[in-house]
Amino acid sequence: MTQAEFDKQMAEIKERNPNLFQFIADFVDRKVSTEEVEDFLKMGRSDQVDYIKNYKARA
Repeated sequence: MTQAEFDKQMAEIKERNPNLFQFIADFVDRKVSTEEVEDFLKMGRSDQVDYIKNYKARA
């Protein structure tokens, strides 16, 4: 994946699902730990959807 393709994908995520984008951005900025991501990935689909729906940016 080129940088341009990555940027386009991230822009689409930001537009369609800003909470998911924020979760990803917070992970990249090390505001979300790898353990938290692992816990998220262990959740069932409906729990993941609820988690992202209710996600708030980290300071």
